[in-house]
Amino acid sequence: MLRLTLSLFLRAACLGAASLSLVGPAAAQLSRKDANPANDPAWLKKTALEIDKRLGAAFQKQSVRPLPAADDARWMRRLYLDAIGRIPTYAEAKAFLDSAAPDKREKLIDQLLASEGYVGHMYNYLCDLLRATSRLGTDGTRSGVPYLRWIRESVAQNKPYDKLAYELITTNGGGWEPGKGAVGYFERDRGMPLDNMANTTRIFLGTHIECAQCHDHPYDKWKQLDFYEMSAFTHGLKTGNRDARSQYANEKYNGKTAETDSARRDLYRWLNENILDFGVSGNGTGQITLPKDFKGKGGKPDEVVKARSVFPGASGGRRENDDARAKFAKWMTDSDNPRFTLLIANRLWKKVMGIGLFEPVDKYVEPNKENPTGTLVSNPEVLAYLQEVMRELNYDLKAFQKVLFNTRGYALGTNPNAVDPRQPYAFQGRAVRRMSAEQVWDSMATLVVPDLDYRKGSALDPTARVYGKNLGQNAYAIWKELENADIKTMNAWVDRIAREISGGKAKTDEASMMDSSMMAEGDAKTASLDPAKWAGYNKALLRAAELPSPTPPDHFLRKFGQSSREVIEGGSADSDVTQVLSLINGHVEKTIIGDSKAIVYQAIESAATPEEKVTAAFLSILSRTPTPAEMDLMLPEAKKGRDGVKNILYALLNSNEFIFIL
Repeated sequence: MLRLTLSLFLRAACLGAASLSLVGPAAAQLSRKDANPANDPAWLKKTALEIDKRLGAAFQKQSVRPLPAADDARWMRRLYLDAIGRIPTYAEAKAFLDSAAPDKREKLIDQLLASEGYVGHMYNYLCDLLRATSRLGTDGTRSGVPYLRWIRESVAQNKPYDKLAYELITTNGGGWEPGKGAVGYFERDRGMPLDNMANTTRIFLGTHIECAQCHDHPYDKWKQLDFYEMSAFTHGLKTGNRDARSQYANEKYNGKTAETDSARRDLYRWLNENILDFGVSGNGTGQITLPKDFKGKGGKPDEVVKARSVFPGASGGRRENDDARAKFAKWMTDSDNPRFTLLIANRLWKKVMGIGLFEPVDKYVEPNKENPTGTLVSNPEVLAYLQEVMRELNYDLKAFQKVLFNTRGYALGTNPNAVDPRQPYAFQGRAVRRMSAEQVWDSMATLVVPDLDYRKGSALDPTARVYGKNLGQNAYAIWKELENADIKTMNAWVDRIAREISGGKAKTDEASMMDSSMMAEGDAKTASLDPAKWAGYNKALLRAAELPSPTPPDHFLRKFGQSSREVIEGGSADSDVTQVLSLINGHVEKTIIGDSKAIVYQAIESAATPEEKVTAAFLSILSRTPTPAEMDLMLPEAKKGRDGVKNILYALLNSNEFIFIL
């Protein structure tokens, strides 16, 4: 039986690949330079099958039996959660399962990756990776909105990953300067440039070099000198702009000449922290002075050292003021960099397949004297090939995921056994994992609100708000108005806005949200929808991507493990008692079952018979039809009317099958 299963998997992979006459090594096979080869069905099929061949070879080598393919219902639900971060609606599930089209899976992949749901889901993913938050600074006085909008717009534009990373490292300008939102990457770590470089190496290079900040790394090859030579690339850049205007504004809210009127004082503070002293300047000096307590090998305290990467390929300038930051970014994002492509390929493999080819995904250790084995990779052949695919796709993250979704490996059945992600995994079947906090929240909201993916909140609204007062002005426009303004002009602006606030002439939140100039890119579709369709629905039921980043500590999302964004990818899928209580005693009852307008009721109550009502409930919540035993169990409840239906919904929403991705 083992040989038969393996041979079928390998034959399926080889038949498709053989018809395309692949010759030579992977690099030679992937030599095309199309703008987006993933749009070519032949290339897509070939590439997906090449991945399957490498998985199949490992099955055979390890005598592992691949599980049978998942049925349409399980595959569909899995894809919705992995591609757009929520379960399918009743209508979506029924349309797919009723379709007899032979290519319906391929079409669904294309449909979801082109949807607004993909944008929101991928935005969440990048915000966790980049620790992006709605408020910046220790007291949250600076707005993180321009940074969040830049991330959202990058996803909506499908910006290549190498370009995204380059802009993060090199962008200069004001925080609210149009197109310069990437400066939030450094403003996020204002006053902590060494920590920022440590985060950069973890995110993009898979190296925990922060352990070498105080001493030579005990388990890796990095020395304390390596850490400071890396940090020299961005040393000298400045966050903020403490010029005469900034100093004046600071005095007006926090000095001897501070305004006595609280509204005016707040305006000066907002101006200083969000317009005048908010942004990044400087290009990196390419050199840094070692600390007085330096004790590593190769350097001495107070010695000036030049920038040098921990991998071959990048070095700083010979003199100060060289653009060392750009040199570092160019090297870091180069396709020949030994780590950049490897890291993002493995990160996305984990996003799609559930477990990385090596774990943790931000720590790749080459064999060295301190660690002779280095990082264990589950399937080195797959990882090597994925890097070639990523380069061929020019770092198009959407196209890369499209390749993985089209593999037979992705479509395998669910592994019934527990999988330890710390151990190499053969990927003979899908490892079970709990939904992320965002997936749980979004899936539940999908049961209540129509067209949820297009319902927008104010999390990315650039309207200037000063300590709860809506100025009714776009912060981008304020930046443009005051970019080169002198102190006299700035005072006149404060006078005018203070009068408008006291006179009640500032716009309401609702009016400012209707201003088309304030929309994030990709939101145009929302503007064309009739807002009346959401009338009467809970205003808090928005997709997680439309809520503040992160939500408050007592929010449902945080209870279910949403990241605080203090650390890289800090979310958790662990379960605890508070989550169970949130489901049993609170969120499910109040937000879903207790909402008579919830669209899940529309689907069930439109069914003609009790049997069809049970089926509609299962399709809505578990994305599948009930088994005969489940039908027998639920049918008496369905015959009781709305109260019985509530019991069915309550049971299904509190089941393990709902909250896990199978």
